[in-house]
Amino acid sequence: METAKRALLDNLKEIVPFGKAEEEAISSKLHPFSFKKRDFLLKKGEISDKIYLIAQGAIREFILDKDQKEITVWFGFEGDIVASLSSLVNSKESNTGLQALEDSKGFYIEKDDLEQLYNDYHLLERMGRKVTEKYLLSTETYHYDFHHLTANERFEKLQKDRMWIYNRVPLHHIASYLGVSNETLSRIRAKKS
Repeated sequence: METAKRALLDNLKEIVPFGKAEEEAISSKLHPFSFKKRDFLLKKGEISDKIYLIAQGAIREFILDKDQKEITVWFGFEGDIVASLSSLVNSKESNTGLQALEDSKGFYIEKDDLEQLYNDYHLLERMGRKVTEKYLLSTETYHYDFHHLTANERFEKLQKDRMWIYNRVPLHHIASYLGVSNETLSRIRAKKS
């Protein structure tokens, strides 16, 4: 896992370059995780007290509709940072769940440790802001696309931006993410072939 930790620290340095002191401080707070496919990192209603940094694997974030049907709203892959942000920040029950779509490994940081890193190192607090901005922009784009693009256009955009996703994520989760039934996704894909 040392190689994975090194790659993770290098990825974080691309967000905000930081020095040896910050690197050692982050490294001391990283704890390894390993989840099997279909394991839950967080279930709806639990309180999130950590962030996950994915070194290998795929994670989905989902909500439950009024009928308790799961609706996928986000996918995370290698290099992504995963958390139920509102639960983490507010220490309240999560409205979302997090589930491994593949066997997944990486590191997590406890909320209290993250706060301590932010308090001790201005550059790390800045990095946290940049990561949060990226997450919020991604969420805003998803909401905009969901309400302004047709299902065909959402499919085409996902295909253009992340064609490889179809090899890693079950189609029913992609259909849910796009807001269409499995059958509709199959028809859209057939027309594009």
